[in-house]
Amino acid sequence: MRDDSTEFGLIEPFDTEDGSLEGISPEYAFALGVEWEMFRQRLKTGKPFTAFCMLQNTARFVKMVERHNRFVEDRPSVSEGWSEIYIGDYIVRKRTT
Repeated sequence: MRDDSTEFGLIEPFDTEDGSLEGISPEYAFALGVEWEMFRQRLKTGKPFTAFCMLQNTARFVKMVERHNRFVEDRPSVSEGWSEIYIGDYIVRKRTT
């Protein structure tokens, strides 16, 4: 398996190799991408926040937050097709020597 992020100079993996975009319309895939970038911009601020996102982006967002060493919690949403994600502070890992 090749690493597209290196080949194309991507700054963050999209995490779509799992087939999660198969069978969806180009318009919906575009909406997922726009939501992904908006979420990424909020994450870069370093501030804790809560976000509602389309259900199909939940796993991608959780992976992204974990790559940035931040606390993340996927919470059930009362709205069908949506998910609530809480993004907390940076996780400080203790060194073991």
